[in-house]
Amino acid sequence: MASLKETKNRIASVQNTLKITSAMKLISSAKFHQAQVAVKKALTYEQSLNTIINGLYQGRDEETLGIPPEKPIKRIAIIPFSSDTGLCGSFNSNLIRDVELTVEKYRKEGIEVEVYPVGEKVAQSLITQGFVIHEEGRKLLEKYSLTKCKEFTAVLMNAYRAGEVDKVVLLFHHFQSTTRQIITEKNLIPIDRPQTKQADVVPHEIKTEPNPKAYFRMIYAHVVATNLFMAVNESLVSEHAARMTAMQVATDNGNDLLKELTILYNKTRQQAITNEILDLVGGRIRQRS
Repeated sequence: MASLKETKNRIASVQNTLKITSAMKLISSAKFHQAQVAVKKALTYEQSLNTIINGLYQGRDEETLGIPPEKPIKRIAIIPFSSDTGLCGSFNSNLIRDVELTVEKYRKEGIEVEVYPVGEKVAQSLITQGFVIHEEGRKLLEKYSLTKCKEFTAVLMNAYRAGEVDKVVLLFHHFQSTTRQIITEKNLIPIDRPQTKQADVVPHEIKTEPNPKAYFRMIYAHVVATNLFMAVNESLVSEHAARMTAMQVATDNGNDLLKELTILYNKTRQQAITNEILDLVGGRIRQRS
């Protein structure tokens, strides 16, 4: 059985750890609610842009809008989103494992893979495993903004136009609830076409200046940047939710351990007192004899 001093030190250590986990849970909770608001705003903006894009597609074929035909995929760029810091449960490890599986899947299909990691955790892990990565998006989460997303988008668009990559794919956590975040693969470049083609109907009553073809070309990069910005927000809200849950679990486990140590301390103390009383009683009996 551990000594009183050892048990008391363990209790103090657990109490100090609980202060940290409780504080981190509160901080993550505040950041989570801020991120939720940001996601709702970004989602409203993204939906408005998608409405415009769908309206341009309606009643017009791709040639009218100046959309180049889909080309065979020989080289693909993957943009995985992790966090910059840890202590968020399996958030990063699940993402890293999914990146490895995705890369392996494309390589089996004979497709070359370029990786543009976003977040320090996935970047460091991939470098450790020997991956050659592109650094342009690595610091995207540091004071992220739509402007930074546009700058990163410009790099990706240039690589696409130059034929360095034939497709760009996002790999990020899609937020469903505080306890459930699903890793999602989403096309970034080229943007997804509408599910149903409506070239045989009358063009949608969307008036553009300049003409639809020039307007589509002008808005295309902005739509890509907005989709990237939305993925950043989704990843951040998922990260804060995962960290909040992890800290709650750690706090609950710490409280359970603290109860067990307190019981152990009381038992040890009671046993020590009992032994002292027995020693005193035994000493007096020996003296009398």
